Amino acid sequence: MILIDRLTRRVPLQLFFFFFIFLFSATYGTVYSQKSFDGFEIFDDETILDAKIVSDFKFLRKQKYKTAYQPATFTVYFTNGDSATIEVRIKARGNFRKKHCLFPPFKIKFNKDDFGSSSVTEFNSLKLVTHCRSQTAYSQRLFEEYLVYKMYESLSDFSFRTRMFRINYIDSGSKSDPGWFYGFLIEDIDQLAQRNDAVEIEPKSMHPERTNRHYSTVVPLFQYMIGNTDWSAVYFHNMKLVKQNDPELYAPIVIPYDFDYCGLLDAPYAVPPEVLNIPDVTTRLYRGFCRTDEEFQEVFNLFEEHKDEFLNLVSSWELLEERTKKDDLSYLTRFFEIIENPKLVDKTIKLECQTLNSN
Repeated sequence: MILIDRLTRRVPLQLFFFFFIFLFSATYGTVYSQKSFDGFEIFDDETILDAKIVSDFKFLRKQKYKTAYQPATFTVYFTNGDSATIEVRIKARGNFRKKHCLFPPFKIKFNKDDFGSSSVTEFNSLKLVTHCRSQTAYSQRLFEEYLVYKMYESLSDFSFRTRMFRINYIDSGSKSDPGWFYGFLIEDIDQLAQRNDAVEIEPKSMHPERTNRHYSTVVPLFQYMIGNTDWSAVYFHNMKLVKQNDPELYAPIVIPYDFDYCGLLDAPYAVPPEVLNIPDVTTRLYRGFCRTDEEFQEVFNLFEEHKDEFLNLVSSWELLEERTKKDDLSYLTRFFEIIENPKLVDKTIKLECQTLNSN
């Protein structure tokens, strides 16, 4: 009190007031800022959080074909007003997107103790899907791909969880910053496997009929729903495999990812392989194996159970433009019209399905 009294005698009251606020703010910031993500369960919540990533993004773009990581800082602003800033390393990823994207997606490598008691602790490398380019069309594709991940997540626990962020990118290597853009993190395959009491396996190739029969039917139908042909269940292109630890559940489970080439998104750069003989990516082509009528119907019923959920997911996503919503809802509705009509199923899915000897 003596110190405060002396200060008020020597400085104007207003200056003292601002000085006091400054001290309070500094103290408050010290208490509520963190240097780790201790306990932060990234994928347990779908609330979109603000974040900031500082790095030499000019260098990242120039060196996007290199394999070395570069330093960065990653800040997350939590809903309760707290924030946390940690040191990370990043590198560009994605074979095609490296070529096409002016702002490539990248992998974020964390320190093992960044997440403290969180379940992410053991899995210190996560993929970040970025906006690719600054045009609105690309941000819409980002939101659509995020929703595709959410759709498959609702079908199975053997799926990659995701978390959307609104990110302020600060370029330490340039006078101009990329700015604010949305992006989403994808769960690590080892974390996915652990929460399902399984382990990842990586064979060079495996006949799809040696994998779990239920999931090897669900996945092709899901890919058919979104109009995706950019995958292979033989060579595991855009697919992961996990094997459950239960010895009685020996058949590996296939898990799809990377949906930017699908017809639902209809990305500006997406072109189907010539060998498939389809005019564009919006043209559906069933690439799964043939099943009995009963097996197909069981999986059709599974999708029917989630029909309203899928449609509501699109229609209620506020970041999607109305035109995008309309196109996506129409595309998904057409899929359900097919599986609800036996004649259309015969003309499409059953006519296109592969036989046992197919490769």
